[in-house]
Amino acid sequence: MKIAIALGGTDGGQSGTGVYVREVVPLLAAQASAGGHEVFCVGTQRDVEACASALAPGSSVILGRTWDMPAASAALYLTGGASAVARAHGADVLLLPVANRRCAMISPIPTVAVVHDLAQAHVAGKYDPLRMAYLRHVLLRSMPRADVLVAISGATRDDLVRFAGVSRDRVRVVPNGVDLERFQPLSREHPSVLDVRARHGLVDPYVLYLARLEHPGKNHLRLLEAYASSPLQGRIKLALAGADWGAEAMILERARALGIAADVVRLGFVPDADVAPLVGGASAVAMVGLHEGFGLPALEALAMGVPVVASNTGALPEVTGDLAASCDPLDVASIRAALERAVSDSALHARIAVDGPRWAATRGWGETARGLLAACEAATAGATRKAA
Repeated sequence: MKIAIALGGTDGGQSGTGVYVREVVPLLAAQASAGGHEVFCVGTQRDVEACASALAPGSSVILGRTWDMPAASAALYLTGGASAVARAHGADVLLLPVANRRCAMISPIPTVAVVHDLAQAHVAGKYDPLRMAYLRHVLLRSMPRADVLVAISGATRDDLVRFAGVSRDRVRVVPNGVDLERFQPLSREHPSVLDVRARHGLVDPYVLYLARLEHPGKNHLRLLEAYASSPLQGRIKLALAGADWGAEAMILERARALGIAADVVRLGFVPDADVAPLVGGASAVAMVGLHEGFGLPALEALAMGVPVVASNTGALPEVTGDLAASCDPLDVASIRAALERAVSDSALHARIAVDGPRWAATRGWGETARGLLAACEAATAGATRKAA
């Protein structure tokens, strides 16, 4: 079996989908090779650059044809052109790892479509009218045409049933994973923690929120209000890590209006190498988005034994089980109570230190890759049965 992976929809590598592709592609390629299969990638030059670490020599990935094009053209290319390129290179199946952004409307070979979330169907104003039209008229019509549909959580599977009109039994749930080598418990005095805190100016204890600065989906404004009204303000910093998606000015202005600008540390986009020590050095990690298809930083924090403040919506209850300080993301008082608990509850800290890493131990990225390889095998087997 020859698997083509269509790169695209990773936000230039600066979001969870970028992490997903970088983590999964090398493992999938290695597992495929061990089974006598082959993997190669197809994408634009920007896609390739965003996923460079996954495509490095030694990753067992064969780089397919690439070229540069505007984002809109790249999206249209992946609705049909990528599958033709994949077939021309001898692929038996096309894997679309970010099908909620880039999905094949037509394909001459079987397709496996991985859907991360349909949050824009839950969060009013998450995207502009053009992107919402793209969701309704292209993506939601393309997803059911995939030979195998994969959701990264049960919540996303339920959204596919509700919004794409597919039957529940058509959707495989293959959860995201965690890099168990990188995300291990670290002492606050570990050299990597001290180094990253020094470079980012995090002298005081801090709560970390790893999310792009997007409004309203990531819910920064309510988090700021909750923090400003809590006893944490003044003794614990609030560190915001993530690329600006148009809401940075609004968020910083709200911090100034609330009188907490000096306690809010804007880190910007942080490279992968800094994420684990930043999480390991945090008093708690916040994941308070209105609707998450998974919520990777929550699982990474638990793997390191760090308490998590998590919304009780979307997939986060699945990701954290009963280990998080849970909150209603629409209720400032609920967020405030969860923040205070995550930082100050010693019993919760003791439990997370033991049960968090144990919970994450069976959720490595290798399991995700195995699930995707099985999905590709099922797609090709289904095509063989149809041909017969």
